[in-house]
Amino acid sequence: MNKLIIYIGREMEKDEKALIKGKNLNQPKNALYLNSFEELNKLLSPKRIDLLKYLIESGSDKTVNELASDLNRKQEAISRDLHYLKNLDLINLRKSKQSVLVSAEFDSIKIEV
Repeated sequence: MNKLIIYIGREMEKDEKALIKGKNLNQPKNALYLNSFEELNKLLSPKRIDLLKYLIESGSDKTVNELASDLNRKQEAISRDLHYLKNLDLINLRKSKQSVLVSAEFDSIKIEV
């Protein structure tokens, strides 16, 4: 299982220093640090949650057009959310002929405060 863990309010710099010194923090490989719940709210707006959930549950590559149609959203809005999620490495985008195929990077997401 490939799970993303989102840490909120955890001191990333402190964890990085400890890792450099060789301390084992039981740090997961797939971690995303956020400073506040406001950052989490921006990341996981209701529309982005629906999009990520759909991608995780579908388990297969989807085109931007399929996502827009299936989620009843405008293609431009889907594309904007996909680029935001891609910048955080939460999804995969790959070109296939004339289409862009989208898949979730993780099987699940866990949030830890």
